[in-house]
Amino acid sequence: MKKKYLLFAVFLITANLSYSNFDPKNFMQSNNMIETTFTEKTVRITCTEMSCKACKQSITKAINKLEGIISLDISLEDKIISVVIDESKTDEQSVLNAIIGAGYEAELIK
Repeated sequence: MKKKYLLFAVFLITANLSYSNFDPKNFMQSNNMIETTFTEKTVRITCTEMSCKACKQSITKAINKLEGIISLDISLEDKIISVVIDESKTDEQSVLNAIIGAGYEAELIK
């Protein structure tokens, strides 16, 4: 039991030393903060072979494997896939290739 209290006391002392110089105002204004910017782009793709929920799930799974997917909307009625991407992480050709790799014929809508 004494070991638990001793470990807890060491933890408290360590935590206190780590955060004793912490100032939230300086932290938020610090130049050490990394600002992340990205460029959104909407990619629209037509996929005439897409006809059911299984097709939609298969395409969703393939696209979501890509890094940089912000949002995805698939319309079975219109047979159009709309994907908002972060252009710093992926591009429209990668999205198209993911759909084709899932076994569907697809074409970019310009």
